[in-house]
Amino acid sequence: MINPSITDSSMTDYSMTEPSPTPILCCQRTSMSVLKMSGAHIRDYLQGQITQDIRLLTPEHPIYSAVLSPQGKMVADMYISDQGNELIMITATSHAATLIERLRRFALGHDIRLGQVEALGVLSIQGNSTDKIIHNICQAIEASIPMPEAASYGVWLIMAKEDIQIALAAMPCVCSNETMEKASIIYGTPRFTRDWDASTYPLNANLIDMKGVSFDKGCYVGQEVTSRMHWRGGIKKKLYCVQIHGNLPKTPCPIQTTIKIGTLASAATNTDGLHMGIAHLPIELIENKASLSLENGAPITVLEPCHA
Repeated sequence: MINPSITDSSMTDYSMTEPSPTPILCCQRTSMSVLKMSGAHIRDYLQGQITQDIRLLTPEHPIYSAVLSPQGKMVADMYISDQGNELIMITATSHAATLIERLRRFALGHDIRLGQVEALGVLSIQGNSTDKIIHNICQAIEASIPMPEAASYGVWLIMAKEDIQIALAAMPCVCSNETMEKASIIYGTPRFTRDWDASTYPLNANLIDMKGVSFDKGCYVGQEVTSRMHWRGGIKKKLYCVQIHGNLPKTPCPIQTTIKIGTLASAATNTDGLHMGIAHLPIELIENKASLSLENGAPITVLEPCHA
């Protein structure tokens, strides 16, 4: 991932300079919701529903995964943490109800309980002093998930919402969700619903690079389409970290050679005045180093594929 150095005391801009350390960013991620799942059959059931292998999930090793439609299209993605007697899932608030409905739909005959926990929230802490910040939090932490969404080191803490507010009151560099989103764009972390949607096949949105899919776990809903794309060369596009040389455009907007070939999904400006973004582009053209630009003529430089 791109490593931004956040130097402005207002936390509204970001710098690409390396190897400068990244100061702390702290934020309650109101765009994310907490789900809990329990029951004797939850692992067996999820193995047939999610794209990643549930056997990789341990108390020390959370996993990233997705739930697909039978046609292999995205329903929702989630981060799963093993808490012993129950699993905690973090997913976009905009898709929490959809994910719950989808997982309940095929649960007949399985002993599972699933629902959103409104009292819990997600506290994101990003930067090099994350461990020190966590150590000073006295409130109960239900779970933690390593999550470098805006820096090379970061974590999501699942806590009671009132405890999050108490913790934030004593933290440095508290920022808004909008600022954290800008930081994640500059860092190169793609987001479902922001950088791609259900019209894009997940493998064309870097699900492999994000360590969100297994190809040897067995069957799951949408597996046939996903496997066919992987083994038969059906992955034609990817999400890439890019730099825009010109005025920061309103996104999403087309990227072109002589014709439209892709989309700049999101963009933000760092403290050096560099415009960074996440774009959906054809793999072949990138490998052939094609010249890319926006409709206004601003050149686009591809830096690297988005990855975990």
